[in-house]
Amino acid sequence: MLRNIPVYFALAILAVSCGGNSGDSGETASDDKDAAVTEAESAPAVAEGNGRALYAPCVTCHGANGEGNMALNAPGIAGQSETYVARQLWEFKKGLRGAEPGDLPGAQMRPMAMALADGEAIADVAAYIASMPATTPPVTIEGDADNGERLYVSLCGACHGGKAWGNEALFTPRLTMLGDSYVVRQVKKFQEGMRGTHEDSTHGKQMALMAKTVSDEELNDIVAYLNALAAE
Repeated sequence: MLRNIPVYFALAILAVSCGGNSGDSGETASDDKDAAVTEAESAPAVAEGNGRALYAPCVTCHGANGEGNMALNAPGIAGQSETYVARQLWEFKKGLRGAEPGDLPGAQMRPMAMALADGEAIADVAAYIASMPATTPPVTIEGDADNGERLYVSLCGACHGGKAWGNEALFTPRLTMLGDSYVVRQVKKFQEGMRGTHEDSTHGKQMALMAKTVSDEELNDIVAYLNALAAE
């Protein structure tokens, strides 16, 4: 993955330095450097291949293109924030999410996350999901998008961004590809204590507080605005 590139360039620089100290020709040093650069350039492709293979079990629910399936309560995930996907997989894996009574979809997701062997596997599949082109979910909920915009700007925009693309630094998700019914269901889970209740779920606790400030009608208006953003 991209995080490996600095190591390869460091090796390339070391190869040039050692060549000069040992009296090797500039051509040999150049060859070593070219080999290191070639290896670095191939690293993202290798990681993408790993992520693609690891994503294969996800296709059943989330779709081959990450478009999601509302009938299965599976959100669209293509193009989602890499840091957010990784954090959610860790939370499922550790039982911070999906372990509350009544959260059947979350309980179904937990074993999928637990099947990822380690942090490298989680990072690879998260990077692959983030690299997929985002899809536009179907509209299933009606609301007042103009009022939704006002509510979104005042309540959601600071963390999720002006266009609801999320914020990597804040670990907040992109909202426009999730699907309106999924967003509504997750906000209700925060309201009802099925998400954001674990003592180690710092970001979940923050969202739970915000979720409790909106009514059902206001929530429908917000997702109507998200649908409008997704269609742009």
